[in-house]
Amino acid sequence: MSKFSVAVVGASGYGGAEIVRLLSTHPCAEVKTVTSGRSAGKPLREECPWLGTDLVLSNFDPESLEADFVFLCLETGFAMEHAPKLMGRSRVIDLSADFRLTDHQIYAKYYGREHANPDLPSAAVYGLPELVDREEIAKAQLIANPGCYPTTTLLALMPLVRAGLVDGTPVVDAKSGVSGAGRSRKETEYLFSELSSGFKAYGVNGHRHTPEIEQMVGRPVRFTPHLIPAPRGLQATAHVPVKGITDKTQLRGVYDEFYRSAKFVALQDAPPSTKQVVGSNRCVMSVEYDDRTGYAVVCSVIDNLGKGAAGQAIQNMNLMAGLPEETGLPLHGVWP
Repeated sequence: MSKFSVAVVGASGYGGAEIVRLLSTHPCAEVKTVTSGRSAGKPLREECPWLGTDLVLSNFDPESLEADFVFLCLETGFAMEHAPKLMGRSRVIDLSADFRLTDHQIYAKYYGREHANPDLPSAAVYGLPELVDREEIAKAQLIANPGCYPTTTLLALMPLVRAGLVDGTPVVDAKSGVSGAGRSRKETEYLFSELSSGFKAYGVNGHRHTPEIEQMVGRPVRFTPHLIPAPRGLQATAHVPVKGITDKTQLRGVYDEFYRSAKFVALQDAPPSTKQVVGSNRCVMSVEYDDRTGYAVVCSVIDNLGKGAAGQAIQNMNLMAGLPEETGLPLHGVWP
């Protein structure tokens, strides 16, 4: 297989560093450039001592950057400005929210800024391969890599949505490890001493991932995220009023059929634990049917830095490069 070059912009953050880690064993992708706005000139291994690499961080210069694929791993607002300077020379995978929402007014409402390149979101392909046409991803020049909460939530909801079985407003209770907030957060609420031995809800009304979920579901979703005192891992429990379902066997059949060819989605009988997917690119789910209330209850877990960010970005890159989507990505978690 032929090699291609990769640049990781924002390589010292959790998402960018995870891309570097996963690509270190990829048979085709070679990371040539890693950038950091605050650590340029330093070896990446000094900033990320868990990475055994000789790569040296540099300043980001979109005019001189040369790579077949560029991963943009910085906060919302960066990609909308710089992606147009890269496209044409490189294929771009953005891990921020800049290109996920197609409605500019909704983007401005939830992210508190006007979009600098309002035509680009319509040109981007939403990169959730299990739910989006893989051929569209393969042809894309710009990928909007989904958020971690929307990934696990949409994987739980969409089999019911596409089967026309949803009969009301889904209620989603989601919990994420603190790495989802990024590596540069300095607020005291993210200190271990503040997080340990407790967890809490946040963004109870108007969390910015809500419109991303609703854009694909096509109806309102009652979404509440929580922060848990763990480094990584994410669970979404979706409570969905359904019609046309009479028992768990019938419900499970909907999911088994929907994901029968999905490399990274697994169904199991017992509710899954986030621990079983940490370090992998898998989503593991269980389904239950509550005949007393008429609700399907779907428990869905991912690694928020894996399938929720870096792993999914590489899955998209593989499709864009004409490779099997599982190339270089771990199916197995890290235990204990």
